[in-house]
Amino acid sequence: MQNIIKFLPIYKEKIWGGRKLHTHLSRNLPEGKIGESWEISDYGDDISIICNGELQGMNFREAYLKYPKEILGENISLKKGFPLLVKIIDASENLSIQVHPDDEYTLKYDKKNSGKKEAWYILQTDKDSSIICGFSVDTTKTDYQKLVKENRAENILQKLYPKNGSSYLINPGTIHGIGGGNLILEIQQSSDSTYRVYDYGRLDNGKPRELHLDKALDVLNFSKSNGLENLTPVKIDEDRSLLTENDKFRLELFETEKKKEVPAISLKDIFQILHVVEGELEIDSISFKKGDTFLITAKGMRQNIFLSPKEKLKLVIACSKEYSSD
Repeated sequence: MQNIIKFLPIYKEKIWGGRKLHTHLSRNLPEGKIGESWEISDYGDDISIICNGELQGMNFREAYLKYPKEILGENISLKKGFPLLVKIIDASENLSIQVHPDDEYTLKYDKKNSGKKEAWYILQTDKDSSIICGFSVDTTKTDYQKLVKENRAENILQKLYPKNGSSYLINPGTIHGIGGGNLILEIQQSSDSTYRVYDYGRLDNGKPRELHLDKALDVLNFSKSNGLENLTPVKIDEDRSLLTENDKFRLELFETEKKKEVPAISLKDIFQILHVVEGELEIDSISFKKGDTFLITAKGMRQNIFLSPKEKLKLVIACSKEYSSD
């Protein structure tokens, strides 16, 4: 069984999409406004195809169901499928103002999905580009519903101006939006439960895009932002910094110029996902460059796997925190 799994990206055309996956990450893209690259997915019918090693040509779900302990590890339950979804988002225009529900809400009212907690790592941002994270003041369901109906939904939203390398945690219930000019690595629960609050009056095929205001108002946290959306890296050692550890996933930043063992960011027997933010490297005689996303299997993490940078290297490393209770 192979230690490293690479995947073919699943590209999604969006009305707000762009071409930065080509201009900044040197991807060969299909025509159109490509807004999302689903890097590793087991969501619905969007299942990643493996493109290396003995598993080449298999879809990810077939592979991990056939080799669960080798790929996912001893601590991941198969009942819910693969727990994470990894995307790169290219916003040439503003995305909608939206909110995600938590697991409890979807269990009652949106059973096709789970809740959706997500983290953003800013790969590249244009000058004066912004993001929305939370409310700038305390409000109420009634008051905010009134603002939305008066087309003043943006008046009390907290606008932030990210830098390259900034990171953010978007908890369920947090109103948010990605502004045009941002290229973002997104690590999230494997879910598509998104409720649009406001969409700037945009048309899609001549019709306004669907809003989900009633559901959004049910799940929104109407308190003023506490500022904790903006993540501050916490140094672990000379190479590693913790970005976030929560009930769904753990994210770290890893930076080195030397040959190093791949750090195990979990004490559990589990896979890890790596994304190359800067630099080039080699692992197990496989080369990776800026913009690549790949998975190290649980079998691989049980061994002493070393990475060899060709230059200064910066990685985002992720693992699931949703463990099996079996």
